[in-house]
Amino acid sequence: MTLWSSEQAWTAGGTNLYRNKDAFYFLPSDNEWYKAAYYNPAGSNYFLYPTASSSAPTAVASGTNGGSAVYNSVASVPAIVDSTGGLSPYGTMGQGGNVFEWNETAFDGTNSLPTESRAVRGGSWGDGAVGLISSGRVLLVPWREFDFVGFRVASVDAAPIPEPGTWAAMAIFAGGAAYAGWRRRRRA
Repeated sequence: MTLWSSEQAWTAGGTNLYRNKDAFYFLPSDNEWYKAAYYNPAGSNYFLYPTASSSAPTAVASGTNGGSAVYNSVASVPAIVDSTGGLSPYGTMGQGGNVFEWNETAFDGTNSLPTESRAVRGGSWGDGAVGLISSGRVLLVPWREFDFVGFRVASVDAAPIPEPGTWAAMAIFAGGAAYAGWRRRRRA
């Protein structure tokens, strides 16, 4: 990975050489990830778990019930992306359990070297509740592969990123609507 120059670097909240100043989609920083997972905008406080609670979530193999997360070895593999547990106060799913998530931030917070170890957060399907708590943060090297680590994509305006299947469904719908219109014109 090559760092951006100071002129090309993101400066909102301080200079971040890992993110381009014009970036629209990116890995969230440690602070961005933490706030999305644990902050309660209604009460201006932070929860202990990323399921809008300070009590350990119910361990599940998959699902979307409130107060649940994929952890504690209930599953032997991660759940599919739309069944990874209850929502955070901001409405993000699966920030507790399922897979640890890479953060853009280096573990030491400096973001000064491209080879720095990164922070991962959230725990995985095989971790206990301690992996999900707000103080949980693990150091991993970016050049290794792990079957218990994934990533989350953030955006400048926090607009949802459609799943690839959404684009396919829209294309099929558009194609079907065009075909139906063509059939009507042909019969007339």
